[in-house]
Amino acid sequence: MPAISLSRFRLGVAAAAAFLAAAACGEDVNLPDPVFANEVDTATLFALHNTPIGEPSAYDIVNAVRVRTDRFDPFDFGLDMDPSGNAFVIPSTRLGVPSEAGILLSNQPFESIQSAPDDEYVTDDPVPVAQGVTFVGRSRGTTQACSLGSLPRYGKFHVLEVDAHARTMTLELLVDRNCGYRGLQPGLPTS
Repeated sequence: MPAISLSRFRLGVAAAAAFLAAAACGEDVNLPDPVFANEVDTATLFALHNTPIGEPSAYDIVNAVRVRTDRFDPFDFGLDMDPSGNAFVIPSTRLGVPSEAGILLSNQPFESIQSAPDDEYVTDDPVPVAQGVTFVGRSRGTTQACSLGSLPRYGKFHVLEVDAHARTMTLELLVDRNCGYRGLQPGLPTS
């Protein structure tokens, strides 16, 4: 076994200590630099049933856009309403699109959610929502702009209004489109 010099040993110990310190502070030193700044936006979705087919009824977290479900564009959740006007956010798997996209209701105010949780997302059942409800969404896995492999993206959503007559839901939202990041605050994420 070759001998290692004391200076190389100290350099290795210092590098390991720096890595552990960064990990302890919540920084993932393996993440690529963030490309997209997180911004708060709003979007209105139409119910999947009893609305014009040309209106967007689903949301694509990966690209942070509303989508029409009739065009077979990828999406992560859709909106629907029952005959009484109760709104439901439906993960794409429940709508027949194979995916690990999911919804997680939050009891925190929209502004207070700083990071997306790791687990407990509902992936196969409609999630009832109403005005004032906040939830976190996890996208399907994607390699888009990601050298780390297929990873989901995350967003936080606040239901501003449910209009039973127009069959729409208006959301305040912030989506982190960066590969491997869970940060849900405005600006470039750090983790």
